Amino acid sequence: MARLAAALLAILGGLAVLLLAAPDLPELQPPGRAALVAAVPPIVLLGALTYVMGPLVRIPLALAGLAAAGGLLTAAAAAQNAHGGGTLPEALLAIALGLLFARVFDLGAFVIGVPLVIGAIDLITTLGSSAVRTWPQPLPGGEPLTLELPLWGADVAAGSLSIATVLFLAALQGYAVRQRLRPAGTAAGMTAALVGAYLLEWRLDRPMPQTAFVAAGFLIACSDVLPRWWRSGGFER
Repeated sequence: MARLAAALLAILGGLAVLLLAAPDLPELQPPGRAALVAAVPPIVLLGALTYVMGPLVRIPLALAGLAAAGGLLTAAAAAQNAHGGGTLPEALLAIALGLLFARVFDLGAFVIGVPLVIGAIDLITTLGSSAVRTWPQPLPGGEPLTLELPLWGADVAAGSLSIATVLFLAALQGYAVRQRLRPAGTAAGMTAALVGAYLLEWRLDRPMPQTAFVAAGFLIACSDVLPRWWRSGGFER
């Protein structure tokens, strides 16, 4: 437990520095590449945070406390309208709720059904959109349903993640822990997929189905253990 707490504090500290100190960091040029430099490290740390918090799926009271604290801090940050100020509490709230989802809906069918169904819905709705992305992104501050990744040295965003995507990421991580589907590899696969989605958005200047990418990362990362899990009766648990 002490090692878990130390890892959690280290990742939270790194995220806090990148998110809260972003306006004071040196502004980079050109804006497109500056957005890439500012956005990718926080995405990787969010994936690491989800992995480190994954074992808490076995402690629902702790998750409930984290969700309550994250909700209160998110509300306070939204009231201040600060760019990037609410991203950390929003992440804690989303991860705690996602792990609670995996704990409450602890059915084998959800392990495969949730990523397939939610991923397909996200793929269809996002790719059918005509929206475009600009770099940096002119997001309003204090948006509680969006995790803003602030640009260095400026009051704009280098990118964003929906709170639903982070919740979904945490739910799948919770299933990986509960069903013993190689949690570390699964976390790495989902994080890499989320970074890939951002890179495609950056390259193509249009939204990518981030949740569908996370679902694909989950299924690919544990594809070799899913057959064994299926044969052992995991789908019927």
